[in-house]
Amino acid sequence: MSHASGPLLRGLVDDAALFPPGNAPMAAGLAEHATHRSAWYAHLVGPFLCPASRVDQLAAALPPDQRLRLAIVFDVTGEGAHQALRAVAQDERTTLAAVEASVATLGADARAVGANLARLPDATGYLEVPRRDFDAGLDLVLDSGWHAAKYRTGGVNADAFPSEVELAAFLVAVSARDLPFKLTAGLHHAVRNTDAATGFEQHGVLNVLVATRVAQQGGGVSEVAAVLVQRDPATLLAFVEAWDDDTCADVRRSFLSFGCCGVTDPIDELVDLGLLEGNR
Repeated sequence: MSHASGPLLRGLVDDAALFPPGNAPMAAGLAEHATHRSAWYAHLVGPFLCPASRVDQLAAALPPDQRLRLAIVFDVTGEGAHQALRAVAQDERTTLAAVEASVATLGADARAVGANLARLPDATGYLEVPRRDFDAGLDLVLDSGWHAAKYRTGGVNADAFPSEVELAAFLVAVSARDLPFKLTAGLHHAVRNTDAATGFEQHGVLNVLVATRVAQQGGGVSEVAAVLVQRDPATLLAFVEAWDDDTCADVRRSFLSFGCCGVTDPIDELVDLGLLEGNR
């Protein structure tokens, strides 16, 4: 079964080439993104993610003829954040697709920043909530101008990866609130695995898609966690093979995207599993 042209995978992978562990130089990241945008899998790729503190570097490195859908990640606040937004708005090569910030970075200003998102009607606002004790953050998304929650699923050390129970609790919580979400970091593989080089326990994209549906259908934390630890691709694919386009669209109404510094890593594995038809 192929979901290459359907709603399940469209725009699922945001390009986080600049972020760890990839840490691509700006020019290299932009060149690679242009390659993604012209490849057979272009419809699977979302915006290019850039820290607000590096928007000036991006403008200097972006070729005159390259057009870029951009998501700004606020690693600075105050005037630095405003300056980044102004620079993007004034550059005809860039279109602001999203803004992302964490509760930890914004602190007490998170509600005010959310309210100000009304000034950016074409941009999706993602608020990153804590790994644990995220209820207050999710309520803030629900009650303010933020459009969706963001949750971190990995990093450069083992402790940065939430357990299956922690991630399941988040998926159940956003489903109960009917909140869309994105994930960031750590989702480099299609299926749950133990990384051979680092020993890290890594969540799988296909696991999260199925777990999202289980949560939507009222599954509890233990039921969702059981999906997240599943390592058999055939078991996960059996779920997806039963989905029609409406079900796929409903899953993606919740699970909007995930940021990945190696865009083709999960895509290649989805091709290998037969969920996508494309050039490997």
